[in-house]
Amino acid sequence: MTALASTRRRRTAVMLAINLTAIVALGGMGYAGYRALRRYEGGKNVSVPVLPVPRTQVGMLATVDGDDELTTVTVFVLSPPAQGEVGGSIVSVPVSSDTAFGFDGMRIPLTEVYSEGGADSLVLGVESLLSITLDQWQVADPAAAAALLAPLEPVAVDLPAAVTTDDSGAEVTLFEAGEVSLSAEEVVSVLNASPEGTPERSRRANVEAVWGGVAEAVGAGVTEVPAEPLIGSLGDLADRLFASTVASRGLATTILEAADNPDGKDVEALDRADVVWVFGSIAPSATTAPTTGLTYRIEAPPGYDERVKWAITLVLYFGHNVQSVLVSEVIPTRTATEIELYDASFEEDVAESDQLFGEVQFVEPESRVAGVDVVLRLGSDFLDGTVDSGETLPSTTTSTTQA
Repeated sequence: MTALASTRRRRTAVMLAINLTAIVALGGMGYAGYRALRRYEGGKNVSVPVLPVPRTQVGMLATVDGDDELTTVTVFVLSPPAQGEVGGSIVSVPVSSDTAFGFDGMRIPLTEVYSEGGADSLVLGVESLLSITLDQWQVADPAAAAALLAPLEPVAVDLPAAVTTDDSGAEVTLFEAGEVSLSAEEVVSVLNASPEGTPERSRRANVEAVWGGVAEAVGAGVTEVPAEPLIGSLGDLADRLFASTVASRGLATTILEAADNPDGKDVEALDRADVVWVFGSIAPSATTAPTTGLTYRIEAPPGYDERVKWAITLVLYFGHNVQSVLVSEVIPTRTATEIELYDASFEEDVAESDQLFGEVQFVEPESRVAGVDVVLRLGSDFLDGTVDSGETLPSTTTSTTQA
């Protein structure tokens, strides 16, 4: 009876977290309409062109082992249409990532979301966790995952650590650390290798190394670009992804203190700024706004990754959203940080944080990025660290809750 009650409480907690996500999303949609109206009222007399955000297709591959336990979550992002929607990015998402954000003391990793709610709950959990919208997804057992990766074999991988798994209650080594050449089935065996009691972070380097090997195996492309432009499944998306150059990376996490994880779960907090940095750069059209603040686009010349990430941290801290991040040579170097507002009434909303970006100039927009309220174009005063924007977050009474 006690076990049944414990199971019910656990499932209730998972469902509460998922329902909370849905409620926040609905609230965000309502506020998004309000913001859109404000943008219209403020901008209807501004005769500047509106630049649409290029549409990028986003998919999720979740692998499960023979016991239907979640082992990996990986996001595939295609290049935009202007680049042919072939090739793109692979982002490995830790399955220990906390989807409850500590709400009401709850910590719920993606593994638990899947075990309690199945594929549909996992999709919602990943979308909430990363603040993105998925176009395609698949929860793949070992055979299905191997079939998806078959065009790439053999895959050369430099394993940072030995790959071990459980076999009849004993821990066995599948592959020693170092360079190996893997078939598709062996790639999946590495992704699924998770000895009992081993924290997810201890095998993460091998998982990320596998996806790095996959990107290398793709090279200039190993699949034919489908004649049919419609992408109706994750398989369709993968065919296009593997047809041209691919980049891969993981996401940064923070290990929770014992006080923040009283149940001792295998769970970690994703670095929110890192998540926004990644998906704002490669999939801005798929990003969503989890708070009721303004929506930013951050621009900077290359060579200042950590300062750009710090700027994202500051914007998020003050309760705003970042939809798009553009780091490019086309962004000229300037001393002052430029702020473009698409509605003059938003100046009050940015006033509490703009002093942290060094010398600031408000400029009239020559064009408008669809779905964005503010463009923050970082100047060298901030990027070179000549202004003291702090290495710790400033005090504020603004809510920083992230959905």
